[in-house]
Amino acid sequence: MRLAGLLLLAGAAISLGLDALHAPEELYRWLYDHLLADLDVPEEPSEGTVNAVRYTALLGGLAQLAVGVALLVMGSRRQP
Repeated sequence: MRLAGLLLLAGAAISLGLDALHAPEELYRWLYDHLLADLDVPEEPSEGTVNAVRYTALLGGLAQLAVGVALLVMGSRRQP
């Protein structure tokens, strides 16, 4: 249980660190440019879509943090 908690905390640190660097937004824009280049889509993604991606990444990082802390607390209570 401790290992799972530590892995979740590491994932949260990465997710929240990337969010602080605005990486989800840049990654989304890069993917939009490269994957949809030949399709009939607008040149740039809408601001609402970019914000939705950013908030989803942020909430995912916060969820990882909360569950990781909960698992570490539960794991420390189980051991004598």
